[in-house]
Amino acid sequence: MFIMIEKIRIGILGCAAIAEKYSINAFKSISNVELVCIASRDHNKAKEWAAKHNIQAEKSYDAVLQRDDIDAVYIPLPVGLHEEWTVKTAKAGKNVLCEKSLTDNLKSAKNMIETCKSQGVVLYENFMCGYHPQHAKVIELIHKRTLGEPFVFQGYFGFPPIDKNNFRYNKDLGGGSLNDAGTYTVFMARKMLESEPIAVTSKLLVDSETNVDIQGSAYLEFPNERAAFSAFGFNQVYQNNYIIWGTKGLVRVLRAYGIPPNAEPIVEVLQNDGTKDFISQLKIEPADHFALIFQDFCDILLNKDKEKIARTYDSILAQAKVMEALRVSARENRKVEIKEV
Repeated sequence: MFIMIEKIRIGILGCAAIAEKYSINAFKSISNVELVCIASRDHNKAKEWAAKHNIQAEKSYDAVLQRDDIDAVYIPLPVGLHEEWTVKTAKAGKNVLCEKSLTDNLKSAKNMIETCKSQGVVLYENFMCGYHPQHAKVIELIHKRTLGEPFVFQGYFGFPPIDKNNFRYNKDLGGGSLNDAGTYTVFMARKMLESEPIAVTSKLLVDSETNVDIQGSAYLEFPNERAAFSAFGFNQVYQNNYIIWGTKGLVRVLRAYGIPPNAEPIVEVLQNDGTKDFISQLKIEPADHFALIFQDFCDILLNKDKEKIARTYDSILAQAKVMEALRVSARENRKVEIKEV
């Protein structure tokens, strides 16, 4: 049973960089949200952040979950900690907004989903990129047949090496480029091709020092002979884009997955007559995609939209199955059909 409330009261588990850079400001921009408290393994850090953002500091993650004035918990912790704290949060009767990747294996994802369902709480995986209006514009192009029949999605997301002490290089914490960067390209391919893959093939380069994958590629086979190719990593010049190639045109989204709230997106549409290219740009206003997904999360709690909640769980599970198939493919060096996992 969902309790009628006017504002969603949020607690945060962890002083993560993404929370400081984007999430806290996004929560504070939403009228039906009250950002209540934050906890950290380092209580002094929690107090410092709480003072800075005019919220309360809690002495532990468990203390946040025990509060009666919290409706939902935002979890920006490393991937390897998501299952533990999502399950604990759900069992405490709180809704969960968890960073992506939700987890690093399918069994874990199923456990998180089933626990949240059984406790009557909502689980969101924070794919904020899907909420930026530039992608809706691209889908509109597809539906209008501007590109003709889209048949290939191509996406890149990666960045130069970062500090080796970063959790992304820690296998126990769910590190690796597939979980951190590749997951965006998988999500966006599913979104833009508006269907689910039927088979995948992937390759991952594992760093011998840290034992995590630092770069990789994925080939996803979709129904109706459509396909997606993506590459990702921690070892490249910065890339953050996708292309959709159709029978009559091609669209380029030049900053697709991570985009600051004040940045004006560049989306190019290319068509040609066989000899000359004609390139135009779509006019798209800046948007805070964190605020947009957070607003949607709060609205679904306030409106108790059971059908949308069910679709949300279906999408989370579908994403988890593709990610699991990619891991199996890389490990066993073969194509994997999604129905196998």
